[in-house]
Amino acid sequence: MRGLLLWTALFVSVSAFAQTKFDPPAPLQRSVSSSQQFVVYHSDRGLRSRLAQRAEDLKNQWLRRLKLSDDWKSPIIIQVLAIGRRNAPRIRTALYESDGGASKIQIDVADMAALKGSDFDLEVYRALFLEFGYRNVPAKAGKALHQPPAWLVEGLFEDVIAREEGIAVSVYERLINAKDSPNLTAFLKERPEMLDATSHAIYRAKALGLLRALLSSPDGAKHLVDYCSGLSALDPSEGAELLEKFPTLAGNPVMLSKLWTLSLADASATNRVTALSVKETQRRLILILEITAPINPTKPTVGTLQGPEALPALAKTKTGRYVVRQKAEELLRLEVRAHPLIRPIVQEYRMIASELAAKPKKKVEVRIRKNLQLQQAIVKRADEMEDYLNWFEAAQLSTPSKEFDSAVDWQSNALTFHRNDPVSRYLDDIEVRGW
Repeated sequence: MRGLLLWTALFVSVSAFAQTKFDPPAPLQRSVSSSQQFVVYHSDRGLRSRLAQRAEDLKNQWLRRLKLSDDWKSPIIIQVLAIGRRNAPRIRTALYESDGGASKIQIDVADMAALKGSDFDLEVYRALFLEFGYRNVPAKAGKALHQPPAWLVEGLFEDVIAREEGIAVSVYERLINAKDSPNLTAFLKERPEMLDATSHAIYRAKALGLLRALLSSPDGAKHLVDYCSGLSALDPSEGAELLEKFPTLAGNPVMLSKLWTLSLADASATNRVTALSVKETQRRLILILEITAPINPTKPTVGTLQGPEALPALAKTKTGRYVVRQKAEELLRLEVRAHPLIRPIVQEYRMIASELAAKPKKKVEVRIRKNLQLQQAIVKRADEMEDYLNWFEAAQLSTPSKEFDSAVDWQSNALTFHRNDPVSRYLDDIEVRGW
């Protein structure tokens, strides 16, 4: 009898549960870019719009550099995850099989900090190359996927930035002064994600040089597009497969080395970048160092540090070394155009960030405080100088005061005074004779 009652109660509970009405889950909020290729998912409408616009801008630059028309077939999904998966990459791009045998590219952003640096731009370029390379190749589950070559993505990124903001000429000069010419086989096997900030900047300089060298060859843009369209069947680490797409270089590898070196030399001789003003340098420096980190990563409630002083604490967090390395790269790029007064300040911050990325426990707090004090003093003095010059310009009289006319008249009369000593008479006689 007791068992029957239990089964009856269970049946009634299941029936009541089945009859309960549940609201369907809310649909994911999304924004679609102007070309309809990028679809951004996130709850923040403003962030979705900014990412969609940024992706479109990067796509336009990509199309112009490769001289392509916008004939995309597979959409690119940008998904900003509210909660990142454990041990997942900060940002990741992959190709997936969609309904009806179609394909889609998806960029998963697990850390919002990846949207502030160069990572997002690089992944958009990677997604564009991936879509172009697999445009006519259907994606199949379990089939090996060839990612676009790192040098191609990094080189295009560096090329676009160089045209907009200039380049680190010193990095290119360092490559030119090196005894050995760039080696294609060794370069294609490098992994930029494993490099520190300075080595990464050198890698991007080499990638830019290689990209421009290939484009400068006869029909270079056309051959590069042919190479990109066949990425699904190529090994990006094989130099022979790359040279096969460039007939003029395939039989003459020395020619590529010469073009590569010339493109690096041309970049090192670039002097078209004007220095930023003190205010603009200061503004960009503040944006780069706009970071917050807990004083004690194990006790987040203790308090936080902000600005440059947060760099040591940030480096000790779980993903801090990665962020600090990104900051070092951004500071290196700002150093190129920084005002001469603040350039040493930017350089010191960059060196500190690079050292923390290599050794998170390094003691640099004193250096940061001294550099911050010097930065504040220089900016204050620059503001005072600017205020004085503005006052001086505003205080100028629009009409002469005539207070010094008498002195001017006296000087003009003094110039007309004629000496009558023997030496002066002799010199006047010589002048009259035409000697």
